Amino acid sequence: MDAGSSLTRVRAGVVALLVGLVVACGSAPAAPLTSSARTTGSPASELDKLRARGTLVVAIRVEAPPANRTMGDPAHAQKRAFEIAVANLVATAVLGPNARVELRSLGGDRLAGLDQGADIAMTVETPTAKDRALISSPYAASAVVLAARDGGPVGRVDDVANRSVVVAMDELGARDLAQSFFQQRGISVTLDTAQGVNGAVTALEADRAVALVGDGIGVNVLLTERKLVIVSAVASRPYVIATRKNAPDVAAAVDAALKAALASGAIRVEAAKAGFPYQAP
Repeated sequence: MDAGSSLTRVRAGVVALLVGLVVACGSAPAAPLTSSARTTGSPASELDKLRARGTLVVAIRVEAPPANRTMGDPAHAQKRAFEIAVANLVATAVLGPNARVELRSLGGDRLAGLDQGADIAMTVETPTAKDRALISSPYAASAVVLAARDGGPVGRVDDVANRSVVVAMDELGARDLAQSFFQQRGISVTLDTAQGVNGAVTALEADRAVALVGDGIGVNVLLTERKLVIVSAVASRPYVIATRKNAPDVAAAVDAALKAALASGAIRVEAAKAGFPYQAP
């Protein structure tokens, strides 16, 4: 065998060895991903956390009016019973049949309860509410109204011109609404104040004013008993549920629950049980 043939065979062997190494490397299993490369699960959403907890924390106004009810809100009990019933409907729809509801009593500013740990706040829609929270679709209509004695001197808005109107001071900010309402219509009135709708009606009956501005639900409760008539709506204030801005998934679930309860008639049924003068939104 000559030297050239030997060299050729050596070269062929080297090439075969290299090809084998390449094939072996290509067929080897890929190295496992390091922990930093593995896909991690998404963090729990606010709705996930709420469902895991199983308790819906609700900011609501539950303070009782004075025992003699000559002052304050004549519809307080009806409003709170209705709102609590709606909160329970929502809790069951969102969390399931074993849902628990925890009520947190607040004053007029129930949206503040969201900053203090409440999941939802039972409130009414105002022009500034959406700046502070996510607001549901309305589930009951309501308004601040202008009311007068049935058969009295006021049958139209213009009839209060240059006369005294008493404003029921409450959480709805009725005085500011009344001022804006009359100014927009160019009607000059003298505004007095009373504690709640009951106090305003008492002032009306004592001839200290010819009309009152106050919460329409409270006025509706007293319409027959105190012989009142609603002259005009002053500002719409429908009943809504507020949720924190960082919980859009909770807000969506609450809104879906309310729409389902409205469609089924469950909200109207609860309003009737509570003695709440219900009007659909």
